[in-house]
Amino acid sequence: MAEALANVGQYIAECRRLLQDQVVPYRYPDIDLVESLNIGLQEARRLRADLFLPAFAIPQYDSGSIDPAGKVPFDPMYRSALVYYIVGRIQARDDEESTDTRAVAFLNKFAQQLLVIAS
Repeated sequence: MAEALANVGQYIAECRRLLQDQVVPYRYPDIDLVESLNIGLQEARRLRADLFLPAFAIPQYDSGSIDPAGKVPFDPMYRSALVYYIVGRIQARDDEESTDTRAVAFLNKFAQQLLVIAS
């Protein structure tokens, strides 16, 4: 059985499901999703450095040459939080007012799950 959200391609696919962006041509390019993944990992490191032990290294993925099979070494318990960050960040850049509330909800969910805050 394949591990959920173990590689870049799985993160992109899950984010597309939540963004309802599954028809080619995509509204959000893969490069934007990968850049948000990279920033999300940096934010996770800022909030929970312990998740990156023992070296505190933050993996970065080349958005110029995306390798969908590239492994994302992140604790399985917090992988959905990373998806919420990516989706929230992508939604935040949209101009529609309706997406602002949704973006904030996703970004808050990211922080809540990483910091284990009861909602």
